[in-house]
Amino acid sequence: MTNTEQSTRLSGSSGGAPATDARKDDLASKGAEVFREAKANVESMISDAGDYAGKKGKEAMNNVRGVGDTFAVAVERSLKTRPYTTLVLALAAGFLFGATWRR
Repeated sequence: MTNTEQSTRLSGSSGGAPATDARKDDLASKGAEVFREAKANVESMISDAGDYAGKKGKEAMNNVRGVGDTFAVAVERSLKTRPYTTLVLALAAGFLFGATWRR
């Protein structure tokens, strides 16, 4: 084998440079297509996660409002049935809040 044949054999070019370029272009286009699909999947997942978080946030806010309404009704009922006990509990809660606020 001559040096030219050895270098041609090692470099892999046997006069088929257009075929190699076509394979490179095909591989590049397939890679770009896979990348676009992956990007679309990630964007879809992010959108779904945002929708899910939004729904859960709304549910949480509705639950907080429900608890607040229930608490308000309970305090109102307690004021009507036991006004002095409710006053003492409110003063105790205010004192504890004030004591922890200073620290």
